[in-house]
Amino acid sequence: MEVEDIRIFMAVVEYGSVSLAADKLGYVQPNVTARIRSLERKIGHPLFHRHRRGMTLNVEGRKLLTYGEQMMRLMDEIQKAFQDESNLVGSLCIGLVETVVGFPEIISSYHNKYKNVDISLESGVSTQLIEKVLKFQLDGAFVAEPVNVSMLDQIPAFDEEIVLVCSANANENGKKQIQSARELLHLPFILFNEGCQYRERLQQWLKEEQIVSPKIMEFATLETIMGTVVSGLGVTLIARSLAERYEREGLVQLFSIPEPYRNLRIVYVRRSDSYLGVTEREFIKIIREVREGKNQRTN
Repeated sequence: MEVEDIRIFMAVVEYGSVSLAADKLGYVQPNVTARIRSLERKIGHPLFHRHRRGMTLNVEGRKLLTYGEQMMRLMDEIQKAFQDESNLVGSLCIGLVETVVGFPEIISSYHNKYKNVDISLESGVSTQLIEKVLKFQLDGAFVAEPVNVSMLDQIPAFDEEIVLVCSANANENGKKQIQSARELLHLPFILFNEGCQYRERLQQWLKEEQIVSPKIMEFATLETIMGTVVSGLGVTLIARSLAERYEREGLVQLFSIPEPYRNLRIVYVRRSDSYLGVTEREFIKIIREVREGKNQRTN
């Protein structure tokens, strides 16, 4: 059984047909068909249900897929282990919660130093990104603490202050001046989907304030959330550094929230048992350098 047979098998699984897999791999279709038939003879079982719409895995095929994914990860790790550290070439798949404030500084520093490394980014809420790291779908991800998963390494990246944000027009129409965040808790909340740590902090705070079943509107992007808040439809919890631009433009008001829920740390997580290649090791090094630089400027 050859590694290339497994690679062809994985491509057929991904694209659902021999013709599409052949096109993506640069093979002629009969060659891919022959390699799949040869693999099935070596395994001793058919691997696909074949039908007019294409091919789907059967039980034996799903079993081989598990081993195939492990083999492809191992081949990737072998390639990473022998990279020229003076001229890195490769790729990194990084996840990040949309509210990571300092990420542009990290990515620009890394790109300026290693221009031949391709970085693909995927945004999401913390729980989704952690799941993808555990499934080897991401090399690592920037997520919010707490991360209670023992098989993940955690590298501190950023510390954020969370504030409650409302429209700058909240005091209009004869309403009294708002003095504290608690006065806004009766308004609808504009939040990210379940799994966002801002949302979890809010739920803990509301429980302490004995506020049950608040009205929540969910949106997927920071721009949509802030635009909705600016329009006066509700309030949100967000990092102060993200909201300050809107405050300077006179669009929103910011209010501190109680101490237990105010501070949030963003960490970079990766699987402890996965090989740490040079490309990712240098990425983590820059995370630490940027964090140290921010701490020095703060102090």
